[in-house]
Amino acid sequence: MTIKFHGFSSRGGWWVIAQFLLFALIVVALTGNRTPGAALRLAGWALIVAAVLLAGTGAWTIRAKITPLPAPVDGAVLMDRGPFALVRHPIYGGVILGFLGLSLRGGNVAAGVLSLLLIPFFYAKTNHEEALLVARFPEYAGYSERVRHRFLPWIL
Repeated sequence: MTIKFHGFSSRGGWWVIAQFLLFALIVVALTGNRTPGAALRLAGWALIVAAVLLAGTGAWTIRAKITPLPAPVDGAVLMDRGPFALVRHPIYGGVILGFLGLSLRGGNVAAGVLSLLLIPFFYAKTNHEEALLVARFPEYAGYSERVRHRFLPWIL
């Protein structure tokens, strides 16, 4: 018996599988946490709070139209308000910050290195995603010129 996922591959499902495999590797690495100094723990918590704010406001802004797949859902509209006025992919930015924060808070170098791999991974995924967005929303090209950063305001 073959299980078919309608549009799974064409909507970018393999990107999601790779993403969750990378998340799983980071979580496994986080099990080896150490006890870092107070400054690293505090920095980690600060990144976690920033991650929740960035990803949370991004998810709240698009609410019912959220999808882990790169292809926009039917009925999606180009979002350029809230955190999307600062960065094009705030949820991915929040994920990066969150895993980096957990790595710092736990004093875990391996998890930190794996978390940094999220940056090139999400760049590749968003290259694919943005090509789909330009095809769906011709005005996306202008939006990406106005909003230069993909993940973190003024940084990345």
